Amino acid sequence: MIKLLNDVKNFFRAVAAKVLDLDDTVKPEQHLKLFEDYLDKFEFDTNTKDVRKFLSVLTKKHLVDDIVISTMTGSSIASVNGNAVSTAISGAALFNYVQSEHPKSESVLIKNGRGWSILFPQNDKLFIVKASSELSMIELRALTKEINGFLTKSVPGSMGVKG
Repeated sequence: MIKLLNDVKNFFRAVAAKVLDLDDTVKPEQHLKLFEDYLDKFEFDTNTKDVRKFLSVLTKKHLVDDIVISTMTGSSIASVNGNAVSTAISGAALFNYVQSEHPKSESVLIKNGRGWSILFPQNDKLFIVKASSELSMIELRALTKEINGFLTKSVPGSMGVKG
């Protein structure tokens, strides 16, 4: 009898996991049009070898306040101001804790009085972005794709540039 109850409970748990994990997000068309209009009005020169200058341009291009890239263990790879050791350590510790409690989580959003802190892993790196408003997954992926492209181009075969 107990085995049957456990089997029924496991079945419903599996069904609930399948149903709740469905991605029902819709492409934010209006948001993307506004963003494209903004990008058309300004020119963002990301053609530089200086990682701080590159990240500074990206903050303006993606309308964010700060960008820090770290390893998943908390070592700082690069940042806008070059002084992000504590942000890298605390961001990695926080993300790893959330990941241990919720293994399927893709990102961590933290709302504070000044805006949002967004922790987003990709390609064995942790991107810590501070912004006045939350970013969609599309925006986060676009931002990390540009940064990964820059880091790969800057130091071929390496994990990134120290900053």
